[in-house]
Amino acid sequence: MAARAGVSKRRVSHVPITTPDAPSLSFMEDLFGEEFPEAFANAGQQARMNWKSILDLPAELLAIVSEDLSKLDIKRLRLSNKYLAQNVDLRIDRVFVSPNRTNLVCLDQILNHPRYKFQVKEIVWDDAQLDEYLDLESFRRVLDVDDANMQREIENMLEWDIWFLELDEHRKYDHDDFFAGDGSLTEIAKGILLRQNSESARDIIARNAMRMSVEESWDYYQLLYEEEQDIITRRMDAVALRRALETCPNLRKITLTSAVWHPWQLQPCYHTPFHRSLPPGFRKPSVWPWLSYRPHATSSQVAHRDNTLKSLVNDKADSLPKEFRGYTIVVSTLLATNNSTISEFIIDPEMETTGISHQLFATPSADWYDTASLAFQLPLTRLKLCINSYGANHASIASYLRSGQIKAVLHHLLSLEHFDFSPNCYARRGTVSVTRVTNGILHWQDIIPDTIMARLKSLTIRNANMIFEEVEDMIISLASVHHVTLDNIFMLSQHKSSTYYELFRELQIHYGATASEKPRPAFTAVEPISTGPTRYRAKLVCEELSYWVHGEGGDDACPFNDSDYRQIKDDVGWVVDDRDREFSMLATDWVQTPEGRRYMEGRVLY
Repeated sequence: MAARAGVSKRRVSHVPITTPDAPSLSFMEDLFGEEFPEAFANAGQQARMNWKSILDLPAELLAIVSEDLSKLDIKRLRLSNKYLAQNVDLRIDRVFVSPNRTNLVCLDQILNHPRYKFQVKEIVWDDAQLDEYLDLESFRRVLDVDDANMQREIENMLEWDIWFLELDEHRKYDHDDFFAGDGSLTEIAKGILLRQNSESARDIIARNAMRMSVEESWDYYQLLYEEEQDIITRRMDAVALRRALETCPNLRKITLTSAVWHPWQLQPCYHTPFHRSLPPGFRKPSVWPWLSYRPHATSSQVAHRDNTLKSLVNDKADSLPKEFRGYTIVVSTLLATNNSTISEFIIDPEMETTGISHQLFATPSADWYDTASLAFQLPLTRLKLCINSYGANHASIASYLRSGQIKAVLHHLLSLEHFDFSPNCYARRGTVSVTRVTNGILHWQDIIPDTIMARLKSLTIRNANMIFEEVEDMIISLASVHHVTLDNIFMLSQHKSSTYYELFRELQIHYGATASEKPRPAFTAVEPISTGPTRYRAKLVCEELSYWVHGEGGDDACPFNDSDYRQIKDDVGWVVDDRDREFSMLATDWVQTPEGRRYMEGRVLY
């Protein structure tokens, strides 16, 4: 073919190489000496001189690079090199205050640091105080209950793993195959967890391997309890809070929480220095702050809760019961320091139907006067208010829903734009955690001033009995709102069906007749699933709901059933978990899981 093309081929047996054609050693060294110094005898020193690494970056550039790293990666980076330890700062945007020496020592170190105190944006007051146990047996009984709760959560986790990893050979196993008689994990359970290869799974296996005995945990717990009582008596936590408020100039947020540690959480919601310092395998009994509903409570605990929460604070100079000392300290200290940078005040019970005692807003007290003064002083733009409604008498004018004291406080919040309110006058999961009374009705006009309604950009109402027509009127009255969330709202009406379907159909008609330039808020509706092992799950619908309300789809796009039972359609929205803020799953995927199938079949398995 070469001959046809007129190309003559010539064999070349030798190609002469001249000196100018061969690259010099110095040329090759310049090209590859830095990457392969071992290939050049004299290149090591020159390569080291030319080679650049992260250690050559100035502190300003290191700070920019570390912005995209996780907190854990930053800690690892600092441990790798002395220069990095000195020039890469930890990311400390939150500090914890509680009657615990480890938390207070860590806080003191941050406040003494020349740079870290300027990073702090949030103070979290941990109000989960330890309970007193007079003897080993009472301590053991509580641990047994907690162990049962933890085993239930681990068993659910194993069930998920078997389904998700398609481990057909393990589908026949049950509780006794996963746990030995002493509560430890069996080899079968460890094998399934290892296949998951997650941090939670590894933590469960490690905790099981190093689990302390009840006696060892009891001895260590007594030391922690005595230390906490000493700090409370000397008010060291209150002093630390005041110093933090006076020392951190960039504070924006105060969080008061009871959710630091619960028995159903494989990982704590807040990773405090205290919990990180606990010895491996330590078995810490769960606590139930703010006199919240306590499963398996003793008769004396039930009586104490009743006597405390069913009474009122009758003297204007008195404070709330000692179980709410955290709120008293936080509010009074904020007033004393006259801090004007705080724009967010959050009460966080982590979706439990509890919060600050209803007594705060039932009758005037020292804490209520401080709260009203604080509302006038702070430029709050965001408020999350959760109430422990247990013991409230809604038939009396001295009810937090009728007294007008919440409205009086909100009236002073001239900058408020985001309001998340959990009156907890309607039970969330069919438990006795909330007193279910027919006259415990939330009338929004008794709570939220008109001036606030005109300014709010987001409004969330949770766990409430409300009048259907008032809910509709409330939403229409929000002139500037961007987002409205209704979470577990039971609506009453004498004239029409009082379901989510009927409510949002009325709103669809309203917005359809409203000028298009008027604000059109997004909506979220949440419906808890209150049966069987799925009773902490909830159905959530947002995008589909907003799409339908604002006329972007016909009746087929409606996310609701016209029913007061299972109002959100099974194949729409998301499934979330009240006790795990990280969990979210498309409803279409969830119904294919074992628990989803049980829910669809209507079986209740406790």
